[in-house]
Amino acid sequence: MKVSDLILKGSVFKRKDGRWTGSVAVKDISGKWKKKYVYGETKKETTRKLNDLIYKLENNLFKDNQATTFNSLLLEWYKIHSPKLAETTKSLYKMYIDKHINPLIGHIKIKDLKPNTLDKFYNKKLETLSPNTVIKLHKLIHIALNYAVKNDLMATNISDNVSLPKQKKYKPQIYDEENFKKLLNAVTGTFDEIPILLAGVVGLRRGEIFGLRWRDVDFKKSTLTIEETKVRWDKYMIKDPKSEASNRVLKVPAFLIQVLKEYLDTLSIVPERICEKYRPDSYTKRFKRLLTNFNLPKTRLHDLRHYNAVIMLKYHIPDKVASERLGHSQTVLRTTYQHVLKDMHQEAADTIEAVFLDNINK
Repeated sequence: MKVSDLILKGSVFKRKDGRWTGSVAVKDISGKWKKKYVYGETKKETTRKLNDLIYKLENNLFKDNQATTFNSLLLEWYKIHSPKLAETTKSLYKMYIDKHINPLIGHIKIKDLKPNTLDKFYNKKLETLSPNTVIKLHKLIHIALNYAVKNDLMATNISDNVSLPKQKKYKPQIYDEENFKKLLNAVTGTFDEIPILLAGVVGLRRGEIFGLRWRDVDFKKSTLTIEETKVRWDKYMIKDPKSEASNRVLKVPAFLIQVLKEYLDTLSIVPERICEKYRPDSYTKRFKRLLTNFNLPKTRLHDLRHYNAVIMLKYHIPDKVASERLGHSQTVLRTTYQHVLKDMHQEAADTIEAVFLDNINK
């Protein structure tokens, strides 16, 4: 018996919510009749989808989604789309799928996914993850479910109807000059002096610090060339800097070059990268312990880059120069450090007031 002999005539009808549904009945191998459905915004679209479904059924091309789990959908989407992604994005998405999504809701069949399935999942993840990370998880899920809708595995993208946490903007704990000086005095002559100087004095990102090679240092010209960055999601990888502006050559203070020379002289075997001694994430933990041991205020290694930006603004380094050194646009510079600029305006007002009051009182 041919598959076509088992197909009843399809029908198209309008639902109460205004959308159109097409259905066709097929007898499975057990002899039971089951209906298959397609959905559309118009009768014409739904009829086209129904005809396409019947064609697939008649030619054994139909993929039954009744048993398709969210895990299998994610893996199918990832396999098809990952070649188009940047290595870091690919690695990040794989980690999200394996570590966060599949262990909790990967086993659920996509036909059983509901908005409250995702609401409960996001609430659970908020117990251990930041709102910003949960929003990133949602973005991945939304893309994958769009893929399911486009391939007629789902009628609608149920992730459109979930409640997301509010995104929180991180406010860096930026050191003042006194605390940065205390930190430098505490690490002078140790390996820790190098990543701290590269962040606070040069303004490098963490990945740029740990991607920096000895051959990127020009000891004669006192320059550093930023060409690679070392990052990790599920594994460590070397990649190009995050933008064209991030790929740059920086003139650096002579004392920093001297520190690098002295550290290089202590090495019996010279590794390719200056900070090869630590991985980026392990050094982040070490940096946190250093602050505790030295009884210094909490800050992140990356916040020392913010300190560098503040110092350049405070001492009137032109925006163009400051943004080029940091590796981003002037617009980003002004947007990121608006709070600093406001403080500087208040400082300017206080200085002007003091001058005028002094003149008036004379």
